[in-house]
Amino acid sequence: MTAPKIMVVAGEASGDSHAARLVQAIRERCPEAEFYGIGGEALAGQGMQLACRAETLAVIGLTEVFEKIPAVWQALRTLWRYLRQERPQLVILVDFPDFNFLVARLAKWCRVPVMYYISPQVWAWRQSRVRTISRLVSRMVVIFPFEEEFYRLHGVSVSYVGHPLVETLPKLPPRAECRRLLGLNPQDLAVALLPGSRAGEIAQLLPDMLSSAFQLQEKLPRCRFLLPLAPTVPPALVQQPLCHAQIPVDLHEGRTFEVLAAADIALVASGTATLETALSGTPMVIVYRLAPLTYYVGRLLIRVPHIGIVNLLAAEGLFPELIQHEVTPANITAAALKLICEPEQITRISTGIRKIWHRLGGPGASGRAAAVALELLRK
Repeated sequence: MTAPKIMVVAGEASGDSHAARLVQAIRERCPEAEFYGIGGEALAGQGMQLACRAETLAVIGLTEVFEKIPAVWQALRTLWRYLRQERPQLVILVDFPDFNFLVARLAKWCRVPVMYYISPQVWAWRQSRVRTISRLVSRMVVIFPFEEEFYRLHGVSVSYVGHPLVETLPKLPPRAECRRLLGLNPQDLAVALLPGSRAGEIAQLLPDMLSSAFQLQEKLPRCRFLLPLAPTVPPALVQQPLCHAQIPVDLHEGRTFEVLAAADIALVASGTATLETALSGTPMVIVYRLAPLTYYVGRLLIRVPHIGIVNLLAAEGLFPELIQHEVTPANITAAALKLICEPEQITRISTGIRKIWHRLGGPGASGRAAAVALELLRK
């Protein structure tokens, strides 16, 4: 295949990471491929030419989008120019639906096939979007088995490849060694704080997590708090809340899995981080808060019993969820103490985590997704 041009658009830390592994897998099969689009450090590290950086576009709700309109408009103009002038053979969109649906429309106008890797959660809310996907997307490439069934029922061409997170879990030393490397003593009760990877999430959740951490330390003085920072998150986003915290917090950049492997419990923003936490075998409290308008609109449209993907995969409320007005320091503290102080909870969670592992598929998701991309290129 002669030097195909592929546009890739990925937003947020997890999308950037998954897209980078997909690009790597495509390069292994087609070294001449050229990549251009939107992403972060991981995609840049794979040699993709960035039209703009993903973090300049990331938002978490309806009201937050307005301040990003100039950046979104500029990014769309840049991609539109590339589509018309360079005529890529394939567009790969990774999650990030509000922006990527606009890109899919541009690609459709230019008659460029679209592969959508990692589905928006249309099965959970705003199911009417599946009609838009059917119209604009050549192939959905999904990472959960129930998504394949959903899209087939709606007449969308779909391939299930398994979850790429399974292939990225690092081989870490034993838990005791992880704790030693992070400066933890054997008697410490390690609490991981994961407030999300976007500025809005961190602003909404980290202050309450820190207040809960203070309450936890008052009740359990042996607590130590660790905050692992995703590579796409500038440290400045967390520095101000940490400066105002009433307790010390250890900041660890790029060491998420080590922190989770060492932690006794985690306070986690709903999203990919909940899967990372579950696969590390760490009990967690899931928290999430949106702008009021976004939340009340979402409540009318959501069609699933749980907001945490780990609870959906486990088909039960395995981990406590605190959403919107429920996200208070007192509620977070109470949920965390229940997990810490009731041993039977840990047994139930261990059983549920095995179920989650089974439903994520085996390693090799990126390679299977790359095979779909090459199939579309050949067509």
